[in-house]
Amino acid sequence: MQQSYDLLIERIAKFSGLEKEEVDRRVEAKRAKLSGLISKEGAAQIIAAELGVNFDSVQLKISELLTGMKKVNLVAKVINIFPVREYDKNGKKGKVANLIAADETGNIKIVLWDTNHIQLVENGEIINGVAIEIRNASLRNGELHLSGFSDIKKSNLILENVKTTRQAERKKIEEIQEGKAVEIRALIVGVYPPRFFFVCPECGKKAVETGEGHFCNEHGKVLPEERALINFSLDDGTGTIRCVLFSEQLSKLVNQEDLKDISKLAIFREDLLGTEFLIKANAKRNQMFNEVELSAFDMEKIDVEKLIEELEKG
Repeated sequence: MQQSYDLLIERIAKFSGLEKEEVDRRVEAKRAKLSGLISKEGAAQIIAAELGVNFDSVQLKISELLTGMKKVNLVAKVINIFPVREYDKNGKKGKVANLIAADETGNIKIVLWDTNHIQLVENGEIINGVAIEIRNASLRNGELHLSGFSDIKKSNLILENVKTTRQAERKKIEEIQEGKAVEIRALIVGVYPPRFFFVCPECGKKAVETGEGHFCNEHGKVLPEERALINFSLDDGTGTIRCVLFSEQLSKLVNQEDLKDISKLAIFREDLLGTEFLIKANAKRNQMFNEVELSAFDMEKIDVEKLIEELEKG
């Protein structure tokens, strides 16, 4: 959002001693040099580095966070805490805690890996509604990760008017960056066969099928629930990108059982192709193909008549 960019420019100006107009001019010059293939925020980050400005000791707002940032410091209010989860990956066992925190500029998922940090959640010291102070965190795929070198503690600050709804920045496909929540308006130009999988009915995590049934890492043997996902290609005139839609949002467009019927699936596919949608999604890197793709969390058809009415209202 423009507000995010303005805040970033203000920070760079403050610590470099330059006027905001001069910083903005350098950002535009950098974008022109790179043929516009970088966002304003990304160009601002390059200018900051060239000016010797870093944010290692600066307290940031959530809207100012950019992919790849390390040593992130911020204060935010906890608005949602998920159950602590145990994992066993490649023979390594441990726990992980996830929570959502917000300030007046946005909200973000925070992932805790350190045992001492997780204990703050388990013993009830960090709960919904409290303000937390974070130091030395890293931003990965739009999430803030805390390791043993990071610090998290309760803050005495009282934060009001925080943004509890998921924020998405309006972008063109060519402007999409990994780790951002974006809103795009685009045509569906390709629809791929649906995929089906099973999840644990307790936690919603993947349930692995074995010879003895389906098992969840956290809840053991379970009677699984079937879910579906579908991938499609989007085009907005500036580029194309692959997007995945999971069961919760997919169910708003089609009955899951219809996806197993060849004739009904064909009708659904034809109905989607060439249709314009407004999509809110998280931009993440597909490790298999090493490219950025979207994971949609909201999707609706463009109502042309409604759009015209809104434009006429000005």
